[in-house]
Amino acid sequence: EEKTHEMVVKATDGGGLSAHCKVQVEVLDVNDNAPEIALTSLIASIPEAAPPRTVVALFSVRDRDSGDNGRTECSIEGDLPFSLTPTFDNYYELRTNAPLDRERTAEYNITVTAMDWGTTRLSSRKNLFVQISDV
Repeated sequence: EEKTHEMVVKATDGGGLSAHCKVQVEVLDVNDNAPEIALTSLIASIPEAAPPRTVVALFSVRDRDSGDNGRTECSIEGDLPFSLTPTFDNYYELRTNAPLDRERTAEYNITVTAMDWGTTRLSSRKNLFVQISDV
């Protein structure tokens, strides 16, 4: 919440003489916050005829730490017909990257993982459930 704190310290002796100085304390960040995934929009059902690169979801990732502890990267698990595209300011789009076939797979449970770059890496996951509608 605060990177630095400033205070004035005054010392007075028994004879009434005093002096003061300004003390600045710099707080060093430790990696104590996992990334947070915030879903902005999700198309819960997309037609199997949707062309590749169709946007399925938009989400953002935030890590309250600073420096590398607050830098994040995202990925999805498994061999799925979806990919992540970074857009701007820690926003990502989940897009189709191959034709969909409802008769082969009617629904997908997609796990998005956000991981920070801290020395001890912290991560969080969000599951997105997408149904494929028949055409």
